[in-house]
Amino acid sequence: MNPVKAVFFDVGWTLSYPQGSLWDIFAEVIREGGVETTSEEVEATVHSVIARHREQAISEFLDGAEYTDSDDEFEALFLAMGHLMFKKSGLEGDPDAFSRDVLERFWLLENWAVYPDVIDAIERLRARQIRIGILSNATSAMVGFLEEIGLLKYFDFCVVSAIVGTKKPDRRIFEGALEQAGVEAANAAHVGDMYLEDILGARNVGVRPFLIDRGRNSLFPSFPEAAEHPPEEVEIVRGLDPMLDALGVE
Repeated sequence: MNPVKAVFFDVGWTLSYPQGSLWDIFAEVIREGGVETTSEEVEATVHSVIARHREQAISEFLDGAEYTDSDDEFEALFLAMGHLMFKKSGLEGDPDAFSRDVLERFWLLENWAVYPDVIDAIERLRARQIRIGILSNATSAMVGFLEEIGLLKYFDFCVVSAIVGTKKPDRRIFEGALEQAGVEAANAAHVGDMYLEDILGARNVGVRPFLIDRGRNSLFPSFPEAAEHPPEEVEIVRGLDPMLDALGVE
């Protein structure tokens, strides 16, 4: 096993999480519009759509698809999710306004918290002089967000999809992180919560990937990514401490 010299971190549902989940907020706004629903129903609806397209998405990736990103593209994806829930809920009015209302509430700084194991894990890595970086599919506001929640100062670099113009699982964003870290792929690890973006993307360039499962504070707590992939297929960790233990970081 090659010694680890750099570790890349996803942000959402890896380092930080919304205390009011995305599904909680969708359900709240839908109820305010006069339609009864629950966060579990919203989560199930969105997950079912993603699941229907998963095999095709993986096939396209394996066939060499490339992925662009920008603030406009990121917003368009969220608006599409909002339009889906607006239509499924039978609401009346402006689906764009509905979607932006959800987005604004979701990204309120006070809604976000850092997982309890994050700072200790970072300090363990820094004590070993291991380079650590952010590797996130997010808007250009991510850097400012990390500063506001107190994490930016701990990282050597940030690679954010909307800033660099390509997103995970595209090999180019991983290669950009490797260049920032100044290490070979065989000496790098990446931890994130999504199978296609984080696991297949990292594996495609030779970076060792870890799929993190944050339990009830995951993006899809009722449909955990880890449950769909056996341990012999991917290294699954339930927090950052087991990931560091697997890397031999004391």
